[in-house]
Amino acid sequence: MSDWKDAHANAASESIEHPMVEGVIEEFMGNVGLADVGLPAYGIRKVALYAAQVARAHALGFDPELLRLTAAECGAEQLALAERAATLGIPVRVIPLEPSE
Repeated sequence: MSDWKDAHANAASESIEHPMVEGVIEEFMGNVGLADVGLPAYGIRKVALYAAQVARAHALGFDPELLRLTAAECGAEQLALAERAATLGIPVRVIPLEPSE
């Protein structure tokens, strides 16, 4: 991924780790009766992270669509993920597809 995209995402992550945001997430989880663990907690934090990234992009004056991975970046990220998994001993199978598939 591009360095600037990583830096942008990291700055947004700091925003959602702010005590105000964490407090609201905890309150919401309690209000809907969900434990602050597992997939629901992950999903709520993911929504908060994307909202922070978009808000930050707007504040900095650029189109949030620029944050999307290009096809080349996506491929590189997928290969890096497969490499990390293989290094950990997780069986990995790469199935190459034609670009149109």
